[in-house]
Amino acid sequence: MNMKRIFLYTMLAAGLLASCTNDENLNGPVAAQITAGINQATTRVSVDGNSASFTDGDKINVVAPDNNTYVYTLQSDDTWSDGNNPYYFQDTNPVSFQAWYATATPQGTTISINTTTQTVTDGWNQWDILVTPTVTASASSPTINFTGDYAFKHIMSQVALTFKAGDGISDLTSLTAYTLKGLVTNDTFNTQTCALENETATGDVTITGISGVSGPEYSATPLILLPQAVTNNQIALEVTYNNQVYKANLTTPIGGLQEGYSYAYTVTIKNNGLEISDTEIEDWQPATGYQENVEAEL
Repeated sequence: MNMKRIFLYTMLAAGLLASCTNDENLNGPVAAQITAGINQATTRVSVDGNSASFTDGDKINVVAPDNNTYVYTLQSDDTWSDGNNPYYFQDTNPVSFQAWYATATPQGTTISINTTTQTVTDGWNQWDILVTPTVTASASSPTINFTGDYAFKHIMSQVALTFKAGDGISDLTSLTAYTLKGLVTNDTFNTQTCALENETATGDVTITGISGVSGPEYSATPLILLPQAVTNNQIALEVTYNNQVYKANLTTPIGGLQEGYSYAYTVTIKNNGLEISDTEIEDWQPATGYQENVEAEL
């Protein structure tokens, strides 16, 4: 037998072996399965000391290597249903996935973010977008595991303000509005790359229509804001009380507002101005709904 024929047989055998290896235990397309949770880092996503989690009916969007997005819904038995439209593995080669969660509705492959509006639905702020790292799975191991180090994480920032009555102020009945000034308020989230586009135009986030506050303390519904650097690590704050505007600065840690973190401040209103507490990085706070109005001032 000549050397050319031996080489040909060897190559054919190697090809058959590779084919058998790739198709081992695969008698047809295999449907992907999902496990998912929210990252439990205490300074990022736990709520009042309890771990945040998805609830029945929540939908996650899985971006697959075929460039399609597959929607999985959490069932009452803690499993995720694909609605009869799963991703199918075609062979045993490992492939990568990423997933995102938001209550905002995409337009095509993007979500246009405008943080001058803050809407809460079923406990979720519309701009509270969560994303997973890239996860690898295959037909031989078809569970796409978005838990542990690969769980969903917040990619936005949160600012929670607690107002208190100080010297010369008996209660907060006359508190009517407050504004965070000079922030990047608009951006685009790409649902295919699972990333923000990082816009730079700035504006103000103004909360008006505060009503029903009668005591000496008021915890405002937390704001979801874009992660960003801020000038001199400060955010200008204006508070309207008894038709008078009080001004002060919220000091942020170095780096400004970072993704996944909740920044808490106590704002004490006094008859001669505002007193701002040091920044506290706290548990991610639940969105309880807005009685106030959020207005754009661009």
